[in-house]
Amino acid sequence: MKALAALALGVALCTSPAAASPEKAELITLPTPPAGKAQMVFFRPGGFGGSAISCAVSEAGAKISSLPPARFFVAVVEPGRHTFRVSSEAKDEIFVDLKPGQTQYAKCSIAMGFMAGRPKLEIAQEAQFTSKPWKSVTPDRMAANVLTDEQIKAALAAQAGTDAGTAAATTAAAPAS
Repeated sequence: MKALAALALGVALCTSPAAASPEKAELITLPTPPAGKAQMVFFRPGGFGGSAISCAVSEAGAKISSLPPARFFVAVVEPGRHTFRVSSEAKDEIFVDLKPGQTQYAKCSIAMGFMAGRPKLEIAQEAQFTSKPWKSVTPDRMAANVLTDEQIKAALAAQAGTDAGTAAATTAAAPAS
């Protein structure tokens, strides 16, 4: 039984899309939020426009992370109402009301401004994130509630183990035909 679960976990880890990497752009698989928490996925498409400017995301005046082009980060947050802000010479913000277990996506872009780029933050659809390869932000850009690559990979492995264990238990409990 344990051998079957270990084999299922090994196959899942070898055949699933990448979790995250700051070195190589990959299609990303995200874990579900920790129990009783929610998560916000912030991403910024690549491109030349505004590429010298990072999209610094904050909440309640505290910086969460900054997004160079073609990067993303996942912030684990308490459920409830949140206001996330980006700013330079102008500011933009989004308001979200997150439920436990929910993952919400937000896209940051930089438009031309008078003296500097103007950041724009908007609610995005999951497919806008999952359909493209991304690099994670580097650890020096992360606040304490931002998941590192290692934390994302560990959470995915734990969830795959739970899923494999559930599948093995279901198979073992199924009546023989």
